[in-house]
Amino acid sequence: MFGDDARMHAQAPKMAFSMEAQSMDIHDIQRRRVVAGLLAGGGLLASGTTDASPPRRAHHAPSRVGIAVVGLGEYAAFVLERLASCRTAYPAALVTGSKDKARAIAARYGIPDAAIHGYDDYARLADDETIVAVHICLPVGLHAQHALKALAAGKHVLCEKPLAATAAEARALADAARDAGKVLMPAYRAWFSDAVQDALGRCREGTHGALASVDAHKGFHLRQPAGNWRFDPALSGGGCLTDIGIYSVQLQRWACGGLPRSVTAVAHRRPGDARFAQVESDIGWVAQFDGGVLATGSASWRYRLQNRLRLGFEQAWLDLDPATPAMGERMRLGLDGPNRVEELMFPLRDQVPRMYEAFADACMGRSAPPVAASEGIADLVMMEAIRQAAASGTTVALPAG
Repeated sequence: MFGDDARMHAQAPKMAFSMEAQSMDIHDIQRRRVVAGLLAGGGLLASGTTDASPPRRAHHAPSRVGIAVVGLGEYAAFVLERLASCRTAYPAALVTGSKDKARAIAARYGIPDAAIHGYDDYARLADDETIVAVHICLPVGLHAQHALKALAAGKHVLCEKPLAATAAEARALADAARDAGKVLMPAYRAWFSDAVQDALGRCREGTHGALASVDAHKGFHLRQPAGNWRFDPALSGGGCLTDIGIYSVQLQRWACGGLPRSVTAVAHRRPGDARFAQVESDIGWVAQFDGGVLATGSASWRYRLQNRLRLGFEQAWLDLDPATPAMGERMRLGLDGPNRVEELMFPLRDQVPRMYEAFADACMGRSAPPVAASEGIADLVMMEAIRQAAASGTTVALPAG
C-alpha cells in the first residue's frame, strides 16, 4: 500500500538525506478502504459462534482484555481491524443502534450474537465479565453520556477524541472515573508514534537549543453531504477544529509542555455551502506559550490534504510531514555544521494496536495510562479559547496551571 514508504520505514532508525514525503492521513485511508499491510502483526480473529449463548470465550487467555466497541461507523470499522490484531486486547462485544448491521461485523470477529448490545443495554454489559472495557466511537456530542454509562457499569473507558463536547463535560467524566476506580483514557493514537515521541524528546531535552516556534496544520477536503453529523454542532461539538484541528492542538501543547498563555484566531464558513451553516469550514490561530514560543496552527475541511508539523529550534528545524497518520510518518531535520537536511527513518508501525495494548495494560493494573484524562481536558480548554478568540476577534488569555 505504501510503496517506497514501507520499504524505507521498515528499517531500524538511521539518518539519510531528505526526500519528499507522501502525505497520508487516516481519513484518506478510510476513503480508499485499503487495509492490507496496516495490521501490526497477526491477522483477524477467526469467525466464531454466533449463537445466543452468553459471551464466555474460553479461547481467549485471561490476560487479554475484552473491549466492547460502542458505535459502528467508519472509524469503528477502522479500529476493529486493529483491535483484532492485538496481543493483550480483543473485540468482545459491539454496542450499536443497528443489530442487523452488527451481526455481519460480529461474525467476522468471532463475537457471538448475545454480545451485540443496543445503546440502552449497559446493564447487560455490566453483567458480562468478558467485557472489561469499552471504546466509544460515537459522535462527539454523545461521548460524555455513554462514557458515564460505561463507568457506571463498571467498565474502563477508551474514548475517541475529543474526550467530550466541552471541557466541563470532560472534567465530570474524569471525576466519575476517579470515583469508580476505572481508567478513562482519551484515544490519542498519535501519542504512540515513534516519530512524534522522538520530536517531543528533542523539545524536552533541548537537543537543538530552545524551542522558538511550532507550526501545525491538519485538514482535508471533506466530501460528506449535508445532513452528516459532523455539521450538527449538537452531535459534533463543533466544526473542523473539533474533528481534525485537535491533532494540531495536541502537537502544540505536547511540544511546549502545557497550555498557551493566550490565543488569537479567525474562523471561516464557506459561503453558499449549507453544510457550514452552523460550524466552521476553516480556522486558524496563533498561540503564545511560556518561554516566548509562538505557535501557529490551522484546521480545514476544504484544502488538499495537509498533515504537518514544523518545530523551530535555536539550532535546527524539524519537519514531520505527514505528522499524524496512523503510520508512515516522515521526519526531516535542518542542521548546520555543515548546512544540510537529513531524514530520520523509523520502523513502519501502526499506532492503533499499540494504543489498545497500552490501554489494556492500564486496565489490568500493569501500568498507568500513558495518556491521562487531563490531556483530553487540556485540549478542550485550548480549543474553547481558540473558538472564543475567533468569535470575539480578541486575544483570549488562558488560566494559568
